[in-house]
Amino acid sequence: MDCAEIRDAFLRGETLPEDRVQAHLRVCPHCHELFEGHVALGQRLGSAATPELSLPDDFFAQLEQKVSAETGLRAWLRSRPTRVRVLLVSTVAVAAITLGGALHLRPDFAEYPSSRLALLLGVYLLAVLVALQRELSVSSRPGAFATKPGVLAGTLLLPFLVAFVPPTEASMQHGPEGALICFSFGALLTLPLAALLWACDRDDRPSSSSVWLSAVALGLTANLLLELHCASGNAIHLLLGHASLSLAWLAVWAALRGLKARAH
Repeated sequence: MDCAEIRDAFLRGETLPEDRVQAHLRVCPHCHELFEGHVALGQRLGSAATPELSLPDDFFAQLEQKVSAETGLRAWLRSRPTRVRVLLVSTVAVAAITLGGALHLRPDFAEYPSSRLALLLGVYLLAVLVALQRELSVSSRPGAFATKPGVLAGTLLLPFLVAFVPPTEASMQHGPEGALICFSFGALLTLPLAALLWACDRDDRPSSSSVWLSAVALGLTANLLLELHCASGNAIHLLLGHASLSLAWLAVWAALRGLKARAH
């Protein structure tokens, strides 16, 4: 008789031979405590024991499938430290914005009010970087300021408010035409960012806040690069071709990430 046999007997609710138990208790003060007070401590140990964990029949097959899924480029990206993933995704976001302006810089760029442009670029870029950091950070707390529903909704809808800012003298000459071109241009240039953001995200079952953070980052990145690309100040054009990208990315991200979460 040893200590393990006695403890296992209490957990299973079994009765052990009295002579063997007494022989063990004479040399083991630790097990002797289990039998003090009319076996009170031993009985409490047995009643507190949890039932054996029941595993599904295909448990090891599921485990093997999940282990095999954590291979390749995405697994390597997901395993990088948070600061590396945030830096990588932020770099791609800035590159997309820069590329948008480099491919076609708005024709009124020289006449565009520098203070207004700096304010728009600063607010948008700051919101994008904060959203990316919060989305990829493992230390994000649900109650944090950057994940509050009101803040997320306000940031996501910011381009809709910008669409009604009084246009400059040069931008007001443009009409609503070309909205589809701007929408396609913004969606195309933010597509690599969306793919990288998905690849770097460790959360296979994202919360609604996570989906909104991703939509904020993608939507504002698209609007920021379009701010450098398009000179139109027409409200209808800005609403349909620019601001709508925020809601489009929200719908796409919610559908794709929601389907993946349900598949798990």
